[in-house]
Amino acid sequence: MRIALITAVAALLSLASGAQETAKQQPTLVTTTFTVYGNCGTCKKNIERPFKEMRGVEKATWDKKTKQFTITYDPSVLTERRIKEIIAEQGYDTDDVKASDEAYGKLPKCCRYRDGNSHDEH
Repeated sequence: MRIALITAVAALLSLASGAQETAKQQPTLVTTTFTVYGNCGTCKKNIERPFKEMRGVEKATWDKKTKQFTITYDPSVLTERRIKEIIAEQGYDTDDVKASDEAYGKLPKCCRYRDGNSHDEH
């Protein structure tokens, strides 16, 4: 009887310890939304592409109508500032991180949002 009780207590403690380890391994994810300037479906692909299989990113989407980019990520792996820098490297501006003229110049003509023309046909 004592052995069965000791075995049961040991099993419960082992399960509790394993659950705590699993909880520690789960990253705390953050979701943030901000404006990214662009025009069309090609922009959407270009803006989202770098984050598709990036470590620490669960989901990243850009809405061409609202110009809103939403990303769910692990802040221990990536910062919001770095996310905006990655987007700027693709040629797209956010409110506080601008793409270089060189990166912007590499965009397809349909994606050139700074010219004031809307290229929604894509």
